[in-house]
Amino acid sequence: MLRNIRGVSSLLFIVMTLSAFIMFLTTLQLYNVMTETPKKIVIRNQFDDIGNILANDVVEIVLSIPHGGKIHYREVLPVDVAGQGYWVELNSSKECVNVSTFGYTATYILGGIRYEINMSSSINATSSGGWIWINASRELR
Repeated sequence: MLRNIRGVSSLLFIVMTLSAFIMFLTTLQLYNVMTETPKKIVIRNQFDDIGNILANDVVEIVLSIPHGGKIHYREVLPVDVAGQGYWVELNSSKECVNVSTFGYTATYILGGIRYEINMSSSINATSSGGWIWINASRELR
């Protein structure tokens, strides 16, 4: 009984080598998916925290500012979000806080402040410092 099994081992070698190469390419493609999804989740959660911080500050300002009064308030925000710089916009006429970075923007509604106070924010490059100045004034009625 003479058997030639040399052809089977060559075919098995080729199949195993190609499958290892395909697995390597698949791993490279999935690496981007495995790193970007957690990064987006971290950005969304940190933006929620920043929006809540600013919303709480606005409520405190609305409750404490007297008629005819002005407040110049400074808040410390995180320097970056998931390793990226971000921008914050707080405007009472739009009644919202916008927190944005490249490719993602979160808007937080602050209903009713337009009728109470005139508020604006002065941002000093939150990507490099983390300081935000909030200027608010309430007219005499």
